[in-house]
Amino acid sequence: MAPATKTWMSRLIKFGVCAGALWYLCGMVTLDDRVRIAETPTQVKVYILVGETADTLTIRDVDGGAPSVVPISSLAKQDQLDKGQRSIERGLRSIIRQADWTWAGWSLLAMGPTVFIMAWRLRFLLAMQKIAISLRDATLLTFAGNFFNFAMPGTTGGDIYKAYHVAKQTKKRAEGITIVLLDRVIGLISFLLLATGTIAVLAAMNKPMIGAYGKWVGGFMAAFMIACAMFFSQRVRRWIRYDRLLQKLPLADKLRRIDETALSFRYHPKETLASLLVTIVNHFLIVTSLYFLARSLGIESHVSLTAADLYLACLLATTVGFLFAAIPISVQGIGLLEAVFYKVMVEGGWSNASQMLALTFGIRLVQIVWSLPGIAVPWLGFARPRELDVEDSPHQDETENTP
Repeated sequence: MAPATKTWMSRLIKFGVCAGALWYLCGMVTLDDRVRIAETPTQVKVYILVGETADTLTIRDVDGGAPSVVPISSLAKQDQLDKGQRSIERGLRSIIRQADWTWAGWSLLAMGPTVFIMAWRLRFLLAMQKIAISLRDATLLTFAGNFFNFAMPGTTGGDIYKAYHVAKQTKKRAEGITIVLLDRVIGLISFLLLATGTIAVLAAMNKPMIGAYGKWVGGFMAAFMIACAMFFSQRVRRWIRYDRLLQKLPLADKLRRIDETALSFRYHPKETLASLLVTIVNHFLIVTSLYFLARSLGIESHVSLTAADLYLACLLATTVGFLFAAIPISVQGIGLLEAVFYKVMVEGGWSNASQMLALTFGIRLVQIVWSLPGIAVPWLGFARPRELDVEDSPHQDETENTP
């Protein structure tokens, strides 16, 4: 099969998954406010909410008909509702119309530093391979990478753009491209660690919120630890004759340099830990941004659940949700992210399905806003990469390999 055909088939599958997920969500999300009325102790019926006062509700049957007025005491009680249901559920119109824009503003501000942290991490990781790039260039490439990740059909367009320009600025091209890819991997590792830690903390507090997804995250974590131990183990490499196997593969020299770049993290433990800690801080800012956005959409603490519990729910939904959304079977993780958020936010009693959908698409919108400066990057010098730095000259590799 031709590469172009494979690319288009992959895109069609991704768009198909998105379409199926959105179709499924449309069955749970409503534009109008809905109420559940207890007609009998065992029968609950859903109506459209037309108006309300302190003591009465004006409702209309979902199939049409004249409105009627019922006392607010006729609302279904919690023990009559299924998990995740509420007696009054706001529709998308009310959620957006009643949104608190002050909280939304705080959400936008909290997301801002993440771009600059990612730029610092990229520059820091490249410096580990003695590839020089200015903080300005790293920031511009990060803005552009974020924009192309959202603007292009796949989720790797931005990484390809960054890798291309990093490779154009150094003779150590294989190392530069590998670092760009590992920069993304570190982000996924951070989400995996945070997700595992959050699940463990909630389990210790006897507040399970994720169900079967927790086992999947645990499986990912175990597989990751085993894979890392095998990759970095010199004993395993000797046992399977890793170097000989590598030499037999096409492009063996480039693969060797890629392997050495990844393996070098073993010999820079302080730098590796620093980049991981910075990434965790970065992800806490994303969680905080989502928490503020949830507050703006009317998702608040209630009954015995506190604001700290809501933050933990946002932490769990974000880390596990973004981890699952990284699986490349849909565009921007549509459907996968919503599945996790439904489990945590809706079944956990924090929101209805309409609020959940507004939250997941809202956080994507916040990220898009902070990626928009990337539109200007091709006009700021990256369409024609600058000349090589002296320290990135062709003689650099020769001097480094000299005893």
